[in-house]
Amino acid sequence: MVDRKKGIDLFRVIASVMVIGIHTFPFSSLSTQADELLTLTVFRVAVPFFFMTTGYFLIGKLSTHFCYLEITHVKAFLKKMSLVYAGVILLYLPFSILVGSISLEMSVGEFVRTLLFEGTFYHLWYFPSLIIGLILVVSLLKLVNFRTVFLISIALYLVGLGGDSWYYVIQQSEILTSFYDMIFSVMSMTRTGLFFTPLFLCLGALIHREKRKFSPSLLIGGGLFFLVALLIESRVLHEGVGVKHDSMYLFLPGVMYCLFLLLLQWQHRIEVKQASQLSLWVYVLHPLVIIVVHFFAKGVVVLANSFVYFFCVVIGSFLLGKIALKVSDYRQKRPEIKCLDKRATRELSESSLRHNVAEIKRVIPAKTQVMAVVKANAYGADMVTYAKLLQKQSVTFFAVATIDEGIALRKALISGDILVLGYTEPRRVKELQYYDLIQSIVSEEHGRLLNNQKIKIRCHIQVDTGMHRLGLVPDIADISRLYRLPYLRIEGIYSHLGSSDSLETEAAIRTEKQLQMYCHILHELKKLGIDYGITHIQSSYGILNYPECSFDYVRAGVILYGYLSHKGSVKTKLELRPVMEIKARLISKRYVQAGDYVGYGTDTKLTKRTLVGVVSIGYADGISRSLSQAGFQVSYQGNTLPLIGSICMDMILIDLGNVPTISVGEEVVVLDDFEEVALMSHTITNETLSQLGRRLVTDVVK
Repeated sequence: MVDRKKGIDLFRVIASVMVIGIHTFPFSSLSTQADELLTLTVFRVAVPFFFMTTGYFLIGKLSTHFCYLEITHVKAFLKKMSLVYAGVILLYLPFSILVGSISLEMSVGEFVRTLLFEGTFYHLWYFPSLIIGLILVVSLLKLVNFRTVFLISIALYLVGLGGDSWYYVIQQSEILTSFYDMIFSVMSMTRTGLFFTPLFLCLGALIHREKRKFSPSLLIGGGLFFLVALLIESRVLHEGVGVKHDSMYLFLPGVMYCLFLLLLQWQHRIEVKQASQLSLWVYVLHPLVIIVVHFFAKGVVVLANSFVYFFCVVIGSFLLGKIALKVSDYRQKRPEIKCLDKRATRELSESSLRHNVAEIKRVIPAKTQVMAVVKANAYGADMVTYAKLLQKQSVTFFAVATIDEGIALRKALISGDILVLGYTEPRRVKELQYYDLIQSIVSEEHGRLLNNQKIKIRCHIQVDTGMHRLGLVPDIADISRLYRLPYLRIEGIYSHLGSSDSLETEAAIRTEKQLQMYCHILHELKKLGIDYGITHIQSSYGILNYPECSFDYVRAGVILYGYLSHKGSVKTKLELRPVMEIKARLISKRYVQAGDYVGYGTDTKLTKRTLVGVVSIGYADGISRSLSQAGFQVSYQGNTLPLIGSICMDMILIDLGNVPTISVGEEVVVLDDFEEVALMSHTITNETLSQLGRRLVTDVVK
């Protein structure tokens, strides 16, 4: 598989060296023309490359899915760049004052113009240019389609040419001169976020969207053509009419398009760790090195050679960048101070989850993928935390019960696909689209009402093959009509098995009928030429008892958490590991005399003097009150501690007779065997899990 980042990462480093070259003129001792053609022309690919990288990785997805997750990524990037810009302004403030780019005599308008367009030090223009360009492109994408935004960016770039390298050419026209005079009354140059940046952001996004594959020879040929044209353009402008600035060239976008596509295909063996951060630090810090080298150049003759000077700045900049990177990494890796004030905790085992995912994958067909059911707060396991752990196991499809559960995942920056299994009001289609959720169509009427909102949304059709809960009646004509509705982007079709948790004859017959009906629907849709999308029908017991089924996904629910819903035989044995333990703190202990009542009511009267402990967890946290008087017990270091009295809303009482030396503040294990507790409560494991309260603090252990 091609790693599309390898070439990009290496060129980040190369581009940062080019930026240093632009500010040190490495070939000036050799030839001013060499600097003109290489430093001021070829090296000009560096900054557009950085813009295109942002466009490729950030704007590309946003331009196809203008949704909450992608917008959040853009906002986070803008915040980061704004903080970096503020930081480097302060870093270079003494030098900015020294060279006069900032002074107390500046008007407010001049200061704002400097901040927004020029930067407070000569290399800092990049940050406001990136920030403004990004805001402009994103704002336009919210209003119009990408093609229109791309055309606008081209128009802005052409306008920018007249204020940059082509300035003295357009001076031949009085009308154009007046037009650019108006622009320069606001900004001193057109190499800004308004004219320069948008085109390269859009070029990066265009490459991401189209995913075209050109042969390397074609890209090299095209790149050389545009490069030669660029060099000729530069030569003519520099030696002919002259240039106001030389950042923007007519043929530069063509060079960048071919170069970026080549870099995406470049599979080298050089490992560049943290290339993005390193190149940023080098860009930010290299002027400090230039100042130091310039100071020593007065007394060191060899530094009079421009290439030696340039080489010293490069080495110094990368050393300083590496130091800054190490300091930054150290600050980020400082040990987290854990909160000790945890009354009750759900402890999740990442290794057990990894094991369970592997076990599920072991028994399903190789082509089938796992869709993780994380509804009901991930069966009580903390939906957001659990989804993040699942993503580490390459699980990228999640199923939830409600639109609000899906939104909660998106707000936690969970990527991948999210299927809403339940009914969503048609009036909420904008939210479905904005948060990029996949909605189940639970009836023909539901589908029509969703379509009537005239907002395109992603959907899966739910078919009722015999459970008779939700889903379309299995009528091919009705189902096929939904595929033709213009605002429903139907990406899959699924059903739910009602009796797959039993191997008894009647249950097996029902399940077989449902499977046959589902396959019949798929066959008929295929005959009609309908691409019905991805398929899934097996939930946890469908996996265990019908592993031979070969569909695109399985919906793993309770088994993903390491449990079965109830005791009973299954066709396929999985070595499941429980993922969760519930723990709580002992907050009090005291001796209570024989004959005294304990807790609410008069159900529990002590027959002997007893050391009673109070544990900070109760039925509001999911410890069912039905466990009172049912033989329920907690444990501490392998010792069982029986429950005393009725379970309270926030506390339980236990007999500490087996471990009288236990200290207040120690944790006891309240729940670990959920299947056994479900039996005590006369219910199924799923219910016991999903009743766990949201007050529980979540801890993850490896």
